[in-house]
Amino acid sequence: MKLLRLWLTILMLLVVASALFSGCGEKIAIPEPEGIFGISSYRPLNVPFYVDDPKQIAIIDGALFVIHGDSLSRRYQNFYLTSDVNHQAGMSGLTALCADQDLGLVFVYDENLSRVMWYNTDLDLQGSGDVPNVQSGVSMTTSPSGIEIVGATTFLYIADPDSGVVHRYAFDEDAGTLSSFGILANDEGESARFVLQAAGLATDIEDSVLVCDASAERHWVIRFISEPDLEDVTPNNPDDHDLMRGKAALFRSLNCVPFPAAAYVLGDAPGCNDDDWEGGPSDLEGAFDNPQAVAVDGSGRVFVSDSNNDRVQIFEDGVWVLTFNTNHDDYSSPTSLATVDKSHPTVINYGAYVFVVFREDNLVQKYISYEEELSDPGILPPPQ
Repeated sequence: MKLLRLWLTILMLLVVASALFSGCGEKIAIPEPEGIFGISSYRPLNVPFYVDDPKQIAIIDGALFVIHGDSLSRRYQNFYLTSDVNHQAGMSGLTALCADQDLGLVFVYDENLSRVMWYNTDLDLQGSGDVPNVQSGVSMTTSPSGIEIVGATTFLYIADPDSGVVHRYAFDEDAGTLSSFGILANDEGESARFVLQAAGLATDIEDSVLVCDASAERHWVIRFISEPDLEDVTPNNPDDHDLMRGKAALFRSLNCVPFPAAAYVLGDAPGCNDDDWEGGPSDLEGAFDNPQAVAVDGSGRVFVSDSNNDRVQIFEDGVWVLTFNTNHDDYSSPTSLATVDKSHPTVINYGAYVFVVFREDNLVQKYISYEEELSDPGILPPPQ
């Protein structure tokens, strides 16, 4: 707080000095806070955590779960190891991870075994299920929307770019079963309901499923109503409910009907009467180049790892609000994300911390928001 007051005092002195030397009637622009003084900015906290081949991370009950190499580990937020399981427990090709806060379960996909395993937060194995239809599970998430259709505990979604599908599985915790229940999306069309190259998945605060589409033309994050569409049947066979895809859900309303793709996605997409849209990677604010991961904090803000632009972009109500760069001296290209909210006596700082995986550099970095630094007296201010 002393640092903040000092900065504000300096700012006011600059404003007064500018007024003294300005002509009559000239407007004085008060500079906006930038960098670490920006009220919504993030900076790296402590040293990065190096680990062999980190792939994905998840947060549940304040603990950090990491799949790296052939291991799944549970860690404190300072990266201190508390428990792990590895190839000696039968793992051989871990590629995807997600956590379900409500169920207190961690789901892991093993590509070599074509199997999903689920653990409690102490990493005690609770069960497993074969998923032979999945060729390349790169990300997972769960959503309870629509589970009353089959009496399941939740639905598990698996992004499978090699199959061109985001799979849906009904998970029954009591029976310990995982059974195929149609798909969320496939790559066989051009509208926002289709995902051409599925990458990162997440579930937002309304239980809609967010899907990164990292195809060469799109570079989008698409929002889906995850509840299965029972009227969505296999073409030419109305009695076959193998599809039951999710419907694209609005991020924002636009001044045209029908809504174009831009209403359903984050990123550069065709808007109202936009006949000249070409698509492709972009480094503009709110656009992406190879979005690989997506996460959501408790307030509903969406965090996207814009991998080839070496940054994380943050959206609120479908609108870009902030970018923080992750391109440091020794690492770049973020590939997985997890957010942590933090409660204080009088405030909740949503997205107080963001964990970012840099797989090519074998590390995980923790970032802190400036709001959290102001709220927590135990955190030292950054050096001058």
